[in-house]
Amino acid sequence: MRKFVALIWILLLPLGSIFSQPKSEYPETLLPSAILEEISNEVSGDLALQNEVLLTGVNRNRLPEEYLKGYFETSFILKKLKEYGINDSAIIELPLPPDFKTTWDAEMGELWVVEPEKRKIADLKEVWASLCSGSSSTDVTAELVYVGPGFKEDFYQGKKVKGKIVLVNGYPERARRLAVEKYGALGIVAYSSSHPDFDPDEVGEGSIRPSDKEKKTFGFMVSTRTGNDLRNALERGVKIVVRAVCRAQMVPYKEQMVSALLKGKDFPDEELVFTAHLFEGFAKQGANDNASGCVAILETARAIKKLVDEGKTPPLKRSIRFLFVPEISGTAAYIKKYPEIAKRFFANINEDMVGEAIIKNNGYFCLETTPWSLPSYLNDVVADLIEWVGFNQKQTYGYRGKLMLILSPTGSRDPFYYSIDRYAGGSDHVVFVDGGVRVPAVSFTIWPDMWYHSSGDLPDKSDSTQLKRVAFISVATALFLANAGSPEVMKMIAETSGRALARIGKDKIRAERMLLRSDQKTIHIALKEAKNVINQALAREGEALSSIKFFIKQDASLDSSLKAKVKRLEDFKPVYLQDIEDTYKLQCQKLNVKPQELPPTKEEIRLSGFIPVRTKKMGNIMDFWELREKIQKLKYSPPPAIMMASFELRNFIDGKKSILEIRNAASAEYEPLPLPEVENYVKLLEKLGMVEIKTK
Repeated sequence: MRKFVALIWILLLPLGSIFSQPKSEYPETLLPSAILEEISNEVSGDLALQNEVLLTGVNRNRLPEEYLKGYFETSFILKKLKEYGINDSAIIELPLPPDFKTTWDAEMGELWVVEPEKRKIADLKEVWASLCSGSSSTDVTAELVYVGPGFKEDFYQGKKVKGKIVLVNGYPERARRLAVEKYGALGIVAYSSSHPDFDPDEVGEGSIRPSDKEKKTFGFMVSTRTGNDLRNALERGVKIVVRAVCRAQMVPYKEQMVSALLKGKDFPDEELVFTAHLFEGFAKQGANDNASGCVAILETARAIKKLVDEGKTPPLKRSIRFLFVPEISGTAAYIKKYPEIAKRFFANINEDMVGEAIIKNNGYFCLETTPWSLPSYLNDVVADLIEWVGFNQKQTYGYRGKLMLILSPTGSRDPFYYSIDRYAGGSDHVVFVDGGVRVPAVSFTIWPDMWYHSSGDLPDKSDSTQLKRVAFISVATALFLANAGSPEVMKMIAETSGRALARIGKDKIRAERMLLRSDQKTIHIALKEAKNVINQALAREGEALSSIKFFIKQDASLDSSLKAKVKRLEDFKPVYLQDIEDTYKLQCQKLNVKPQELPPTKEEIRLSGFIPVRTKKMGNIMDFWELREKIQKLKYSPPPAIMMASFELRNFIDGKKSILEIRNAASAEYEPLPLPEVENYVKLLEKLGMVEIKTK
């Protein structure tokens, strides 16, 4: 009877009260609660948003002399760093890319409808995206002709565009070579934006890129609403005449960036590096893309400096560097210019488009993790802190513990939606994870971005609460890694080894699904590919765990513990592979097929004996752009699967792996790749002098 009464009493208690944490403690994460409170109280999303407004709040015409004397943006960032007491900071001039001595600059651009009525429909002074970069000076009046997307011959059938201006529903450069170069159009009016259904009035960015030997021309961009109005009128038979006027020129320029350093005391030559691109071209910078990333790492630097100076957090053991760069090209140029500094980098956090309001933008705060070619503890450290912030911003049903709401006084109260994503590339972190550099790097972004590369990328879309949360995560990650000693190493080992099992579990599901969707013809090949996924996943997680060794300084017991954890992962291999075998046999039974182990093919045996070795010519990421151009000139068109995996195929070239092993590593990360096509790609790299192929 007493047991029954006790059970009833328990059932009547509020759900979660039995297991709730003490009210005095926040949910547990890598840093102590006291440090987290100090960080939350110091970081300011309002200061970050104010800086974003000062950087990109108005449509400011860049005068030609600024390209040579120095940029407003670099000067602004440097002044703020000095204001915050970060004196080890400077503007750095970078070498210009080969064959680039001038850059495009526009002074004015207007597009008018002059018939059937007079109406201005685009003005560079009002909307910075109105004029396509690469446009030449012009003043022409001509009839408008609609040619659809304009990049296929079919779109020009029955239409006379010579001496006229074409209206294009798509990207102007894709239409230029036919419309202007082949059929003699004078120029282009285009409409294309990232999310026209969400905001039909945003004007997407556009560019045209005629070579020196091609016709000089111009391009204007209008909103989807304006473009559709013009198209509808033309399709009703209305004659539309437009006047296009612009003044643009190519001017000499310099490539600039800003660097700042907070120096560590114990290991000053070990540097965590933050990056954010300050320039994406020079014509105009977006608020979210990427003033937001720049002001977020600027606020990170300010907060760390103040917290350390006031003794609210321990002095830095390792150094933290902040780079405000021209996107990708600037990061690569910096590493080439200062290789001795680049050797100090042990991890990179890149921030690109991080400030937009999540609900307004229908977005998620995304962590892009390192590729499989460079597994790292870094993914798990950052993921833990992001998940902690996410948990603290919501009232979880049944949770009775203390929560740390991270809100800005002038910001939203948006929930913190987040996503932990696989590597995709596309920002400055690609330079660090490239096989020629090999620094673990993650990237922060908000995606989707409803105003991506459009006139709508203005500070009114940003949220000081979101900027505060990003700065909080950045500061917390930086303090944890910069000060990591034995206690932090133990936490990292637990975190990475625990999350490794979850990742391997997901890979195991993927491997078994390969088998379950196979048929009589593919079941045996599916077994080989499924086993490969398991083998590669275990190897990846072993490398991720081993990467923690960087932080172990003469602690034999920790080193031994880490090695034991790595070995234990290998011990799981027979168990996982047996599960794969069991699923395979069951599927064979369902398909009425006799199980068999496929032996290595002749091609697999042959290609297991060839090892590609990187040459100096392969270099880092900027050589990839050169590589892409050379591939185009050779008219080599790799299959889509090879193109998707090409970055990792190059990264897995380490002078140790055979062509077969490289294929298997990339196949597990993406999808099974045709071995002959991988060989063709490696031979192409050899032909271009990027690799030498040696035999075992």
